[in-house]
Amino acid sequence: MPALAPRRAVPTLFACALLASCGGGGGGGSGPLSITSTTADDGVVGVAYSNALAAMGGQGSKSFIITGGALPAGLSLSTSGVISGTPAGPVGTSNFTVQVSDSANTPATDSQALSIDIVLPLDIASVSLPDTSVGEEYAGSIVAAEGTPPYAFSVVEGELPAGLAIGDDGLVTGTVLPSAKTETFTIEVSDSSSPQLTHLYTDRVGVTLEITTAALADATGGVEYSDTIGVRGGLPPYEFSLTGGALPGGLEGPDPADGTISGTPEPACTASNAVLTVQVTDDDTPAQSDTRAGIDLTVNPATLDITTSAMANARLDTAYDQRIVASGGVPPYSFAITSGSLPNQLSLNAGTGSITGTPDTLETRAFEVTVTDSCPDTAEQALSITVDAASLGRNNSISTATVLPGNGTYSASISPSGHPNSTYEPDEDFYSITTTAASTITLDINAQVNGSPIDAVVEVLNAAGTQLQTCGTSPFDDPCFNDDDPGGGTLDSYLQLRVSGATIVYIRVVEFGSIARPDMLYDLVISGVQ
Repeated sequence: MPALAPRRAVPTLFACALLASCGGGGGGGSGPLSITSTTADDGVVGVAYSNALAAMGGQGSKSFIITGGALPAGLSLSTSGVISGTPAGPVGTSNFTVQVSDSANTPATDSQALSIDIVLPLDIASVSLPDTSVGEEYAGSIVAAEGTPPYAFSVVEGELPAGLAIGDDGLVTGTVLPSAKTETFTIEVSDSSSPQLTHLYTDRVGVTLEITTAALADATGGVEYSDTIGVRGGLPPYEFSLTGGALPGGLEGPDPADGTISGTPEPACTASNAVLTVQVTDDDTPAQSDTRAGIDLTVNPATLDITTSAMANARLDTAYDQRIVASGGVPPYSFAITSGSLPNQLSLNAGTGSITGTPDTLETRAFEVTVTDSCPDTAEQALSITVDAASLGRNNSISTATVLPGNGTYSASISPSGHPNSTYEPDEDFYSITTTAASTITLDINAQVNGSPIDAVVEVLNAAGTQLQTCGTSPFDDPCFNDDDPGGGTLDSYLQLRVSGATIVYIRVVEFGSIARPDMLYDLVISGVQ
């Protein structure tokens, strides 16, 4: 059992200062002489005691004596009416009579029967509380001794493990909650003595440290992953370590401080399973530890897919370069046209998925492209390309905005004529896109010539020309304006826009730096439109 806290000194009642007259006081009074003290404080064996008796009335100075019975052993009464000393025991009640007399020519007297209870110091008689585990029905008790029953108990520092409480009878009960951990706390017990005795008792309840994770969430090859080893009980902070098994390639952990296993597992053609053994140690003295074997971590292959759902229109006699994008599976990929055909003069690069060339015929061609990975698995996507006769046309206002069908890469040109805030009117292009559902839309401006010579600015507006404020990343509350690609290294622009449902938004593109030459080409790449 932990060492008991020092006992508190027993309070002493000093009534003299509150009364008109007191033992030992000089001077005259008024009214008959009388002892006003009707009770005396309890005493504690071995603890210094002092209790001043009070009297009022009479004439002149007052003097107190014992005229009957006896004080407890170790105590004495001064003529000024102060009972003091250190009770020596035995415990029990001592009855006595006190007489006071004054110093008048005709002395007056008054007597009062009193008693003093002598008790042993209040103490804690119980041993340490037992340890416990999460979910356990708990029962422990703090047992007080001596002093004067009944007792009252309360936690005055720290706290009991979650789910437990102490009653007025000193019983600690409850069901240990999952959030419970090892706790150190101080309990105060008080008795019914007058004045009240108190005693502080410091103890701890250890909650068993346990690893709760039996299996980690499945991972997917090539996809960023994170999951955490769960623990409960013990005394944080914890320290985690991998003591058996091996993590799949691309993953690392557990993090010593928080038990996180993270990374990007390597792509694979088939599912794989790792069986891990993890140990956790807490900060208790002595430290607790728990080891969990057989923790499963499965890495599934990523489904091969073609993410390109639509191709940008081409323009007659204008160079075309659009890439079909695949994901999942295990690279490298191989692309092929497996049905239909591309517009005249366009061709597919089997290694990169890029469709390039300069179309010379006004037409729309539908085709199916198939991608094959190294497993080999395949995925197909039906697409089409329309070759338009002319450019997108003048679109320098919201009212003349070019209507875009949705996701895709759209090639256009722009001519600089000065900084947008200068006296020169800059060339600007407006586009509109329509959503049918909540969407997180990505807008990416890519210059096509000489490594982004265009300092492009992109802005998103509503029909009234007011800039939207739902861009950035979650919670999407940034202004919809950007003049530098966050990836760095280019003057291109990039925005992520969030819309809550069906709506029409307007995209404004401006050449900011006036360093490009007329009719400089750029691509507007749009994805995420629902």
